[in-house]
Amino acid sequence: MTNKGKTDEMAARMENLLGRYLNSRNAPGSSVANGPHMDDDLLAAFTEGVLTEREAKPVVAHLVDCSFCRHVTAELVRLDLAFAEQEAEVVVSETQPSTISEVLSNLFAKIFGTSDGAVFAHNEEKKADDDQAEESGKKKDPE
Repeated sequence: MTNKGKTDEMAARMENLLGRYLNSRNAPGSSVANGPHMDDDLLAAFTEGVLTEREAKPVVAHLVDCSFCRHVTAELVRLDLAFAEQEAEVVVSETQPSTISEVLSNLFAKIFGTSDGAVFAHNEEKKADDDQAEESGKKKDPE
């Protein structure tokens, strides 16, 4: 029966600890999620560093006491860092085509894989055929 006494004593201690913890969380001046918090815009301005020293002092004092606002501020800092990394990764092309014809010719070259010389080769054959027809027509009509 000594085990039952130890179990009851442990349960009483756990209840006491749990009660003290819950009371401390609901005490005035503690940071609970439904208490007064800083405005999100003010916290964003603080994380961006645009507040004057006079404006930042109350924010710092509040962040010391309020874990909820500290968490929001930490998330804003992480978000700013993520956007800063993405902007650094964006690479701008140094060479830009100057005319639409260059853009289209590059696009067609990528799609069809042909060079400019091959595109005009069929016109040369047609022109050669036309020249031969004209010459043979002139030879037949000596007029």
